[in-house]
Parts: sequence; C-alpha cells; structure tokens
Amino acid sequence: MKIKFNHTFLLFLGLSLGSCQDFVDDLDVDPNQPPSADAQNMLQGIELADAVIHEGEAARISSMWTAQFTGANQQYTSINRYDVTAGNFDNMWSTMYVDVATQSRIAAARALQEQNPRLSGILQVLEAHTLGTATSLFGDIPFSQVNDRLNFPNPVYDPQAQVYVALQQELDEAIAKINTTGGAPRDLFYQGNATKWVAAAYTLKARYYLHTKQYDLARQAALNGISAPANDWIVPHKESDGAENFYYQFNSQRVSYLTGTDSYAARLLDPARPGNRNRNNTKTDESARFNFFFNASSTAGNLDDYQLLANSGFADPAEDFPILTYSENQLILAEAYARAGNLASALTALNAHRSALSTKYPGGRYDAYTLADIPGGATAANMLNEILTERYVSFIGQIEPFNDLRRTNNAIGLPNKRQLPGAPTPAFPQRFLYSQSEVNSNVNTPNPLPDLFSKTTVNQ
Repeated sequence: MKIKFNHTFLLFLGLSLGSCQDFVDDLDVDPNQPPSADAQNMLQGIELADAVIHEGEAARISSMWTAQFTGANQQYTSINRYDVTAGNFDNMWSTMYVDVATQSRIAAARALQEQNPRLSGILQVLEAHTLGTATSLFGDIPFSQVNDRLNFPNPVYDPQAQVYVALQQELDEAIAKINTTGGAPRDLFYQGNATKWVAAAYTLKARYYLHTKQYDLARQAALNGISAPANDWIVPHKESDGAENFYYQFNSQRVSYLTGTDSYAARLLDPARPGNRNRNNTKTDESARFNFFFNASSTAGNLDDYQLLANSGFADPAEDFPILTYSENQLILAEAYARAGNLASALTALNAHRSALSTKYPGGRYDAYTLADIPGGATAANMLNEILTERYVSFIGQIEPFNDLRRTNNAIGLPNKRQLPGAPTPAFPQRFLYSQSEVNSNVNTPNPLPDLFSKTTVNQ
C-alpha cells in the first residue's frame, strides 16, 4: 500500500458527491502539504472523510447485499447481484487509508506535540472508527505499519483478530486522553464535548466486541456508552451546495441506480403488508418508519415494487446521518443480555430503544413490550430474533446490517439475491474485495486473494 500525501478528502468515492465546503469553512490547509497544518486544522477534513466512508459507497453496497435496497441501473445492477471486481473498491480503500488512517495518525501525534491530548484522543477515535469498519469489511488489513513509509513501504496485513484487539487498546488510550483537562477542539460531530466523545468511544468498543462475539465485554462497554438520543454521533447536513445528505446527493445524480424494489426491510415495515414477519402489531405501528425510507408500490398486483424516497425522509438534503447512536447502544445491551439468558434486562434495553423510536418517528407507535409480547413467546431464541430483526430495520442504509448478516450466519433469514451455480444453498458475500490499486502496489497483499465468499476470521 503506497500511501500518498495527496489529501483527497473531497473525492467522495469518485461519485461526485459535492465539495461539502460548508462543513469546513474554517479549514485552511494546503491540500498538497498536509504535514504543514496543525492538528486542529486537519481534524475537520479527517472527520469529513470518515463521514464519506460510512454514509457513502460502503453503506450503499452493504444495504444492497442485505436486501434493504436494490441496485437497478448501470454498475449497480452488477453490484446488486454480487458481480464486483477489485476496482470497485479502489476509491473506498483510498479514502480509508489516505484520508483517514494516515492523516489521523499524523494529526494525533501532532496534537500531542501541541500539548492537546484531548484532540489527539478524538483523532484516535476517528481512526478506530474507520479502520474498525475496514477490518470488518475486508478482513486482514494493514494496521501496525501504516504511516511509516520509510521503514514499511509495503505494510504487512495484520490478522483481523489482532486488529480488533489493537482497536480496543487504541480506544482505551483515546478515552484516557479525552478525559484529560483541556480546551474543546472544533469538530463537526460533538463540537469538542469530551463527555459525548467518551461515550461514543465506549459504544464503538461495544460494537467491536459484538463483531468478535465477545458479548459480555460488549455489554460492559455499552453500559458506559451513549446514554441519550441527544448524544448520538451524527453527520450534520443542511440544504446547501455540497453540504446535503449523501444519499440525497447520490440519488439526485444517479437517478434510478438505487431503488426499494424487493426490499426485505420494506416488507417488514409496510403496514399494508400481510404476513407473520411483518413488524406491525397491537403495540407497534411502523407506518412512520416505513414512510421515512420508502414509497409504497403503485404497481397493481406487485406489493414488492417499493421505491426509495428521493428528496425526503432519510434522503432529505438536510437529514443528518447516524454514525453511532443511543439506539445501537441499547440494542447491543439487549442482545448481550439475551445471549446470557437475562430476558428481563434484554427487554428493558429493547424498550428503551422503542421509546427512542417513538421520538424519532412520532407518527408511529412503539408501546413498551412485556415478555409476552415477544413474537413467538418469551424464550431466549425468540428474544434474540426480535432484537436482531430490530437491528436490521433500525440501521437501514448503514453498514452494520452487513456485519450482522455475517456474524450471525443470517440468523433472521434475509433473502439471497442469487444462487451460485452448483451451490447447494445460496451464498452471501462475506467480505469486500481488496482494492485493485492495493493489489498492484503492495507486495504484502494476501496471496492467494480471498474471494467474495470467503469468510473473514471473526465470522468463521
């Protein structure tokens, strides 16, 4: 992996998603000489690149491969049916490594030199967020030797399990730094609020413990995580040139590339849809959440012909995008408790999430459940299915459902989009492919290359 200091923060994965200049009005950095900038001036560009990763192409591919959205035009038709090449992931890989991993390590070290440990800790959280996503999607990745071109021009690929351990250590270091006294860095997400950054770091730790199936450690971390919806980590958007929601930008520039046709998520939420998997019941009205993402079918006799909203709801130009939330934290707690057989505590966490849904979707209904309300009855297995299904519809348009699909071996029964020739059962993609530019430039890229259907270590 040949890291170049070209500071390509505004590439937006090659999809012309706009400059987002309104986000970084006070960022005055020569893009050709990032080492000359101080840590504070580097921060917002790194945050923007992190947002691009989690709201952009990686999220769209994850949503297609978990039957939330459907690719229906141009290259998205191929991606939708798992027909991808290494070149599909070039821009994504570059954004992860050039714009976040390398720059965050430079900036974190510089912040310590500038006697600003709180800023250094925030930058470490951003690095952990991006590289944790990278290892979840790609498996083994460069980690320990990143950002040392002189000594490691071809950084080795650290095993995925070791990367997760290192990420937990990095987040612990970040929390300790953020908890030190000091000023409030100017950042896009939490405006330098140390308490909110620490809570977000704990929720990120809980997410990664979930990835590695260390459920009690996930519970312990989540108990210190995001404690209210007001403290959610979100990407702020507004309706002005370059600062709009990324799904809005993509849909307006790539009309009909992404649709809701055959969306399993839409089927689960649609109040007009019959069936025992539909989530509407006497205590739940999903109409508002459905209408936040989808338009109902207008095709006679075809209920599955859903459409994604184009300029409203989740794709409204001013709609903020969730990165880490109170709801995710509560659902991590709920799953960890359910797996430990503590159904009462699992129910408490699930109901806390349902209460947050009532606020987010005021036109819907999310009354508190009793154990008797759990579909199928009050067993650990049924509780776990309810929680995993709730995660699936709560994270529409995000990356985590793809992680859940692979982590749980498709426990909630998502439909597969194609049948491999000769395969006894349909196979789901198990990873993203290493980028072609990385394969061409780094002699340490795994050989032979894992294919799309090879499970990563933590999901075996």
